[in-house]
Amino acid sequence: MSQSLIDILTSGCDERIFLTGTENRNKYHLQPLMYEGLMQRGSCTCSPMNKDGHEVAEAFMEEIQVGNYQEVVAEQTRSLQNLLKQDYLDQFQVMYGPSGSDAMYIPLMFQAISHPGESIVNIVTSPEELGSGSKAAAEGKYYAGWNQMGETIPLGETIKGAPEVINHFIAARDKEGNVADHKKAIRKIIKDNLGKPIIGNLVFGSKSGIMDDLNIIDEFPDGVMWVVDMCQFRADRQLIHELITKGVMLMVTGSKFFQAPPFCGALLVPKTITSALSSLDASPAAVFGKLFTKYDFPHSLTGIREQLPDFQNWGLRMRWQIAIKEMEAYMAIPASATNAWIRRWNRVVAGRLAMSDTFELMPDMELSNDSIISFIIKANGRELLKDELKVLFDQMVTEEHEGLGDHHKVFMGQPVTYGKSAFIRLALGSYSVRKQMEKGKFDLRNDLRLVDIIEEKVLTLFG
Repeated sequence: MSQSLIDILTSGCDERIFLTGTENRNKYHLQPLMYEGLMQRGSCTCSPMNKDGHEVAEAFMEEIQVGNYQEVVAEQTRSLQNLLKQDYLDQFQVMYGPSGSDAMYIPLMFQAISHPGESIVNIVTSPEELGSGSKAAAEGKYYAGWNQMGETIPLGETIKGAPEVINHFIAARDKEGNVADHKKAIRKIIKDNLGKPIIGNLVFGSKSGIMDDLNIIDEFPDGVMWVVDMCQFRADRQLIHELITKGVMLMVTGSKFFQAPPFCGALLVPKTITSALSSLDASPAAVFGKLFTKYDFPHSLTGIREQLPDFQNWGLRMRWQIAIKEMEAYMAIPASATNAWIRRWNRVVAGRLAMSDTFELMPDMELSNDSIISFIIKANGRELLKDELKVLFDQMVTEEHEGLGDHHKVFMGQPVTYGKSAFIRLALGSYSVRKQMEKGKFDLRNDLRLVDIIEEKVLTLFG
């Protein structure tokens, strides 16, 4: 294969990873291999490469030359199962997709196979705080203009032949920004649609770290295909074990908390579900042939594989290889130690934000993940709106900054809307945590300086 590392790294997904413009960067203003001097506090959006990941990618080029694609997929699956196992290895199987948004299609496919010709009731919590394409995918529409095979697809159009989907989107927050309790709305939707194929999409770690009350799953153990969006992948393994045991599918990505370059998604599917599907007519899966390849599904789902194209996505495999090696390094550290460090980072940085009239922490921070800090920005006595926060974000991540030690550029989370308002985020990723912990001392001078820089930039832009 004559392609370069950067060519492979930025292939096999949608247009979000394309490098364009005179500076050859993606839509997030990042070029994956240009990571030297970059302070990464935006792993909730996407990540550039880092030194460790670059070494993994270079080594993986040798695997690509050998070209045994199916064995690479199998080995990566075994690695994920080993990393997330508890008492036994194969309690779940792995379905792959170019990004977390693609994982939203798979439950629709499964319900179409299980209930051919029927309309599907799809419950989705916190849609405004999921991946940018998740809402369209939940509706059975193409969320992007390109697919992993490098083909153009009709952005925003309903997938031809896909099942009818009746969606119930439940907002993440109320108009004051408080995290909503979704259980009442979910109960009503389920009870109003008993006997119909239902998908219940919950979130455990949204863009701002929101975590749904997963006890609702225990109220309806039958009759609902439960899916928990863990695409941020900021959850301890014990919770993963518990949910898989309950028959819950889990959406994960390697390109957010685990800081692989964008994008690499997967759906962890309990074997109870794949076993039931393996004996059914899989022909409804054919309508998803512009989104998935046969290698995205395990051999046990031969019927589904037969409906999908034979395309080898080496870009996806390289990104997952980087993510898996980072997961192995991070999970080698006791969770009690990493969680304590992240909690301390949260308290210090949130405390600094709270000291300034420019910032206001989002409500219910205690209900979100400690590795994400979400905050409103104010200027001249009013809150900045999303378009203004986008201007701030663009300048923050494209300009060089002083006073950050070895860093001269930063990356942070993009703005998120709720109602007519918006907030911005700082987020830790696993590589950043590991490198900070390796220093052997707790030193947040760069994080505190970053808050100063944001404050200074707000004053310059908005007075």
